[in-house]
Amino acid sequence: LYILSLPMQVRKDRQAELEQALQKSARQVLYKAPLKLDRVAAVLDCSYSASGSSEKRRRPLGVALGAHYLLQLAAQEYQVFWTIPVQEPLLVQERGQTDLATPLLHALAWGANLVVIVSDGCDNDPPQGAAEVLRIYREKLDPQRRVSIIHCNPVFNPEDFSLRPLSPLIPTVGLREAEDLPTMLGFARFAEGNTSLV
Repeated sequence: LYILSLPMQVRKDRQAELEQALQKSARQVLYKAPLKLDRVAAVLDCSYSASGSSEKRRRPLGVALGAHYLLQLAAQEYQVFWTIPVQEPLLVQERGQTDLATPLLHALAWGANLVVIVSDGCDNDPPQGAAEVLRIYREKLDPQRRVSIIHCNPVFNPEDFSLRPLSPLIPTVGLREAEDLPTMLGFARFAEGNTSLV
């Protein structure tokens, strides 16, 4: 969140330093909560809704950026797909509508065995596009659930702390802090039937 609060020119000027700091933080998290993954694709939301609220500025985008560094370090093979293509993750900005369907299609086509979606679930370009991709994929292409697909939502409903799911066909877990990702992935993969809690 600190890095995302910096002016863009400062991020560019200090890019190598900030990159090293995030990689170090990711290593520390994974030292405390080890996570070994195979071929992972991340679908990360950098749409305007990732700007968060006046109380929690850029929290959804910060969680997505933190998840990127954690997954990149934990995976043997890794690809990231943003809702709007990003050349340098440290220079990401929240902008545009939320198109999760397109990066999700790219992630599935790449051949990941784990797809992690970090988004508030407000998929509006087109509306419910990701849900339809997931329905067709689960019903027609992967009914045996060989590929784990997990939705991590950094935004909770303030009234009842519920989460907006993308689809009933994949688990949705709350992810308030990026460093909780290893634990949340474990719970979600257990709920999906792809791992045990041991």
